[in-house]
Amino acid sequence: MALATSNWVRRPRVWDRLSQAGRPSLVIGLPQTSPPPPLQGNLVSGFEGPVEGRYTHPPSLAAEVESITGGYLFDVPDFRRIELSQVVEIVYAMTERRFRLMRRLMASKPWDFALLHEIGPDRIHHCFWRYHDPRHRSYQPSSGFGAVVREYYRFLDSQVAELIAEVGSTAAVLVASDHGVQPMDGGVCVNEVLLDAGLLSLRATPVQPTALSPEMVRWERTTAWAEGGYYARVFLNVRGREPRGTVVPDQMRTARRRVAEALAQVQLPDGRVLHNRVEQPAKLYREVRGIAPDLLVFFQDQRWRSVGSVGTGSHVAAENDTGADGANHAREGMFLLAAPGAGPATQQRASILDVAPTLLELLGLPPDPRLSGRPLAVEPAVSR
Repeated sequence: MALATSNWVRRPRVWDRLSQAGRPSLVIGLPQTSPPPPLQGNLVSGFEGPVEGRYTHPPSLAAEVESITGGYLFDVPDFRRIELSQVVEIVYAMTERRFRLMRRLMASKPWDFALLHEIGPDRIHHCFWRYHDPRHRSYQPSSGFGAVVREYYRFLDSQVAELIAEVGSTAAVLVASDHGVQPMDGGVCVNEVLLDAGLLSLRATPVQPTALSPEMVRWERTTAWAEGGYYARVFLNVRGREPRGTVVPDQMRTARRRVAEALAQVQLPDGRVLHNRVEQPAKLYREVRGIAPDLLVFFQDQRWRSVGSVGTGSHVAAENDTGADGANHAREGMFLLAAPGAGPATQQRASILDVAPTLLELLGLPPDPRLSGRPLAVEPAVSR
């Protein structure tokens, strides 16, 4: 496992296309922009933070960032483990500073395309959703935190409104989320399921929940292992691909079927059964590169997350193994667009894959036939 950096991005981003045309961009806070990639314009890296001391392009921009914000905040450190009151304090400070920086730089720097990514809503969801949503299994209406989610969104809306007022009526404004949010009902200890199915073997069973590591595994007796997260990523131990592989390549179909049968349904202690979606990446994605997971498992429409720890003594867990968590990602997000020529407000289905084609059209850039999405019908925005 490794952190995907900006160096791993192999396709041109919207600002790369603009840079090739000699047009400037302003990008703040977008994930996978560490280390800061070169562009025509200005960039502040995402929540991953500085790499080798660098987090802006050009490097000289960092001094201006610190001067404007009084101390730029990339993320809420260890947000799942610190006091909830600290989370609220840091999220508000982080969001206010990031939007203040965006307004100042939009007013002082040239740009045809300006993008801000705010990580605050995600951190608020994970920490406070159980106090906000009556559907949550651990809903606590008298916690004192019941208004945190709603009040933060009102604050965030006010920050967006100030940005829109700065931009004026000739620019297109797009607001998009990379995922939605829903209550987290619990976690499936995916490696415990594989252990009990005889698909994973350990040298010794931990006496308490422990993150799975390579040295713990008896590889000569292991067919598969999995990673935790919002869904499970399951890898087969393939001979010739893994260092101590056991699955002969022409038996991978049989091995995948055995794993799928073990994970497609998981019984809860109260007798209920989770019905889970087990997929092969090659059937979900148009192109698969590198060593992708052999299977992806979505537990009960992602209301249950994947817990990768072993030594839990159970197939299910009440909480996330990486810290307190009340929410899981949901597939339905939001996509709002206001642009010259867009016409009156309508509600329609859109995909996250439509964001890039729509931006290319708004910016008057050539369409890219390799992109999977479709541009929403709008006229190009006026360049600044």
